[in-house]
Amino acid sequence: MENKNSINLLIIFFSLIIFITKWYYSFFYFDEKIESKIIFESISDGFYNFAPFKALADLNLNNSFNSLIGNLGTVTIPIGAYLVHFIFYKILGTYSFIFLEFFFILVFIIIFYKISRLLNLNRIQSLAVAIILFNIPNIFQISNLYTLDYFTVIYSEFYTLRFPRPLVTNILFFLFILLILKSEKKDFFIKKNSFIFGIIASLLFTSYFHAFFLQQIVLIAFVIFKFKSKTIYIFKKNLKFILIYILTFFVISLPFLINMIYADYDFLERNGVVDFDLEKKLILAEHLFLKLFKLQFLFILFLSIFFRFLINIKKNFFYFKKLNLLFIIFYSSIVSPFLFILLSPRFFSHFYHFNNLVVISAFILFFYVAILFLDSFIKNKIINNLSLSFILILLIGNIYVSNNNYKLINLNNERFTERNEFNEIINIIEKKNILKSKEIGLLTFDNKFLVWATLSEIKYLSIINGVMVSRSNHMIESDLINTFKYLNLSKNDFKNFIQNKKLSPWRYRNDNVKDLFWMRYQANAMVTHNNSKNFDKEILNFINKSSPLLSQQLIMPNEEFERLMLKYDLDNFSSFVIPDIIIIDKRDEVLKKSIIDNKNFCRAFYGKIYVFYYNNKFNINCSNN
Repeated sequence: MENKNSINLLIIFFSLIIFITKWYYSFFYFDEKIESKIIFESISDGFYNFAPFKALADLNLNNSFNSLIGNLGTVTIPIGAYLVHFIFYKILGTYSFIFLEFFFILVFIIIFYKISRLLNLNRIQSLAVAIILFNIPNIFQISNLYTLDYFTVIYSEFYTLRFPRPLVTNILFFLFILLILKSEKKDFFIKKNSFIFGIIASLLFTSYFHAFFLQQIVLIAFVIFKFKSKTIYIFKKNLKFILIYILTFFVISLPFLINMIYADYDFLERNGVVDFDLEKKLILAEHLFLKLFKLQFLFILFLSIFFRFLINIKKNFFYFKKLNLLFIIFYSSIVSPFLFILLSPRFFSHFYHFNNLVVISAFILFFYVAILFLDSFIKNKIINNLSLSFILILLIGNIYVSNNNYKLINLNNERFTERNEFNEIINIIEKKNILKSKEIGLLTFDNKFLVWATLSEIKYLSIINGVMVSRSNHMIESDLINTFKYLNLSKNDFKNFIQNKKLSPWRYRNDNVKDLFWMRYQANAMVTHNNSKNFDKEILNFINKSSPLLSQQLIMPNEEFERLMLKYDLDNFSSFVIPDIIIIDKRDEVLKKSIIDNKNFCRAFYGKIYVFYYNNKFNINCSNN
């Protein structure tokens, strides 16, 4: 069993089991087109990313989806996260999204298998560790740990198959950890490393800049730790290495940098990019500094210091010194957000990813501390048997949890009905050969249909999600108003559609506004739209008490609300795309009031969730029943 070839076969076999477990239920329960399948099987909101990915695949980053609008800026694309999928999409088409899930499962297990081997675990133990880490979400779910602070971050952010984060981005980060561990006992400053680490830096920079920033700090800390007082001399001696590293990074990052230069400003705003002035820096720095004194964090920090001291002072713990680099990564993750605040002129609203990296780094560190201590106190034969038992239990548990989760998420009444109706509408569209028209236009607010439309080459969209297109905010506002008028909805309906809503006890968010404008109206103690303070008193107090890391709280200032209500009376149909097909989601209390002109449209489907109309030009014999 310790044979290398046998272990390699087991890695492939176990990866295949995990992969088949994920996709078996989908193919068993649903007979549908591949586009529908990847949309509904996406974890959380990962399916949104298929639209910008398709823009990259088509090399059309400024598609307006409107025949009357041109000369737009570009959408920004996380090229590093899309690169592998881009290559395989050109070969396999949409099926590449399924195939690459298997690939990344396999890569994850290989990475942590090799990390474990570098930490002197034997082959069986290393395989067990990799399987355990992949199944952490299932373990936390069964044990109910995912509801606790920090554990919930590991549950959702350590590794899942959500595209592209963490499916791709975290693999890049874990690969960096593997490579830096491999470099510990070798000459780090060799030409090969300058290229390899430069490539990883560019891929992280263009996909997950939080991890990119942490990577740079870790590299510097690693050199200081390894060479200590000789660090400056070593840097001077290896200037060629540093220049190749920077050049590699720059060349591979160049397409992304060009993309950013031509990016639409409003699109960047909707993605949460704001200027990072001194006041905002101080608010965020103070908030993060106070978090360092939370009891949970202090416990973790002092426990890490204790283990670090124990490992490096006690001779009988010399075996554990291989963990020093994991300590460096953890401590660097604590420093990285503060350095970013100090150096960055711009702020990206998803700053909480820095915090997530602290938790993930701490988890990896303490997980391996526990594993190595366990390995040192239990005989090799016993721990090998335990490892084999763990693998079998985890694989059975994976099948059990996956089955339960699938039934809970995908086969509940509403979700099952939604998916079946979605596919019925697509079948009608195909049966009527509607997609053969090169100039087809769609009107819908449903995000799944919008993503399906981009994957299905539908050319025009009357209204579209704000992170799928680089239309200006003004254009999206006009699209919204004109769509309401086209659907014969009233000004009062418009008011109800965009007004601020309390989504939960801890945040405000109107998902209708979120889908169109995303982070434009983010509101917390650090940032509001245009730094406005014009909110109702109760809401303003709520905002001031909100964490500056609460990026997905969206509240529209009163002056914006009043401006949009005034604009409703002034806008006309100057740039509105008249649709050929219309899909209404009846779950929305406002949109279900829509009135469609029966003279021009045929109502081809009326379900519990969706109503579907197509233009009579596709079928002149329509009963509108």
